[in-house]
Amino acid sequence: MDLKHFFRSSEEDPDPIVTTVKGQIPDWLKGVLVRIGPGKFDLDDFTVNHWFDGYALLYNFVIADGKVTYRSKFLRSDAYEKAMQVGRPVFTEFGTKAYPDPSKNIFSRLFSKLVPTDLTDNDVINVYQMCNELYCSTESCHVRRVDPITLETLEKVDMNKTAGINMASAHPHLTPDGTTYNIGSSFMTGLKYHVIKMPPPQEYLEGRNPEEGPFGYRDASILANLSCRWTTTFSYYHSFGLSQNYIVFIEQPLLINSLKLATIKLKGRSYRDCLEWRPEEKCKFVVINKMTGAVSKVAYVSDAFFIFHHINTYEEDGYLVSDVITYRNIEVIDMYFLSNLRDRPYVGAEPPRAQRFVLPLGNKLEGPLGTNLVDLNYTAATAERQHDGSIHLTPENLAEPGFELPQINYKHYNGRKYNYVYGSGCFEPGHYRNAVCKVNVQTKTTTIWRHCSNCYPGEAVFVSRPGSTDEDDGVLLSVAVDRRPDVADFLVILDAKTMKEVARAEAPVNVPALLHGTFVPITT
Repeated sequence: MDLKHFFRSSEEDPDPIVTTVKGQIPDWLKGVLVRIGPGKFDLDDFTVNHWFDGYALLYNFVIADGKVTYRSKFLRSDAYEKAMQVGRPVFTEFGTKAYPDPSKNIFSRLFSKLVPTDLTDNDVINVYQMCNELYCSTESCHVRRVDPITLETLEKVDMNKTAGINMASAHPHLTPDGTTYNIGSSFMTGLKYHVIKMPPPQEYLEGRNPEEGPFGYRDASILANLSCRWTTTFSYYHSFGLSQNYIVFIEQPLLINSLKLATIKLKGRSYRDCLEWRPEEKCKFVVINKMTGAVSKVAYVSDAFFIFHHINTYEEDGYLVSDVITYRNIEVIDMYFLSNLRDRPYVGAEPPRAQRFVLPLGNKLEGPLGTNLVDLNYTAATAERQHDGSIHLTPENLAEPGFELPQINYKHYNGRKYNYVYGSGCFEPGHYRNAVCKVNVQTKTTTIWRHCSNCYPGEAVFVSRPGSTDEDDGVLLSVAVDRRPDVADFLVILDAKTMKEVARAEAPVNVPALLHGTFVPITT
């Protein structure tokens, strides 16, 4: 399967471009779909190594009054600006080492190699909303605010300064009261994980303008500090789970070697060079009280797996239900080196699996050794007490393996019991190839939308219909890219109930295959 068309460098289209709309866009659908991902890989005579190293490109589809426009811009990060000047990455990226910055003197270059305090701000992974602002993130301590309409790059926020963390999850969680939570870590003064709490500032709640800087991160604080199982390594994490009362952090055995990280520039390493996969280790599910920051002393463990994305987490009848997308190994990470994507046919990696883990709480922990502590009647997931006092978790499969980038009706069902998850087959072969899917996690039934074998729809963002009461009453927005260069890429709008196409907006330019997105409503 030749997919190199999707992994070429893109160009900007900074001015709005009118698309061709086919079908009938719902009258109530007014807003902006903003997406982000790797867009520039080639710098004159140099090419970065990994898909995640590409410099961040934003694009949007503005939907209003049945019409749709498209535009795209590169995120003007420090990493991007320096790379454009030097023709090499000056900041360490996931799969590509940093090169010397000629604007610094020799002493500064040597000093900057001692500690990795200047992590990349190439916020290529996710785009999300908090306090009515739009932010881009990667997995370092740097995030960027952007304008959802113009895609202009705005302020840079350094979470090392606001919360004392060196790295952070790319997927924070927003709660109904406007508070945002995230998981971070610090490695400069010992290895620790942190739960970061960011309440909305008083000025925001009162509808006033902030006195200085963006709203989102002004009042960040540490809710909880979590110890690390290892002395010189700490767990890689991309997301975490959040229910109404708890946070679930999975300490997985894909480890970041802190000694290698500390000398990452001195030794000419990439971030990938600092990762170690230890499948003989267990995954540990750490449960934190969202209100108090208290960390559960119960050791919940499972056999090793790798995870990028949590689907949803909720509480029911004394249990904490954690739905996640897992992999048996880390093949998927190395599959996205550009040498695998550009130079040979794409064969796929170990397929992702939607799985459910159930964690007993309180008196549900009581029971004899070796017996299943889970008595929820709708799941085959188990939890068994071991001789060492730990609770061993065995998951239930929720669907046929193969879909990723899970999305739910986040506004109304995040942290609550739910029925539906939507996903994309991405570029993987198998059951969901070339498809967007809807999985009923209770009945284990699946519905698929698929256009053709040359078309690859990405992440499906759910937008709820105003006034809706049904969980799936709304639409899905997915951008479908075609590997045939003369066929239009398009935004497809699907009825989330039926998974039937409602409308599409075909772009007269090539639309890149990116990662994550969010829908920003237009209220005026």
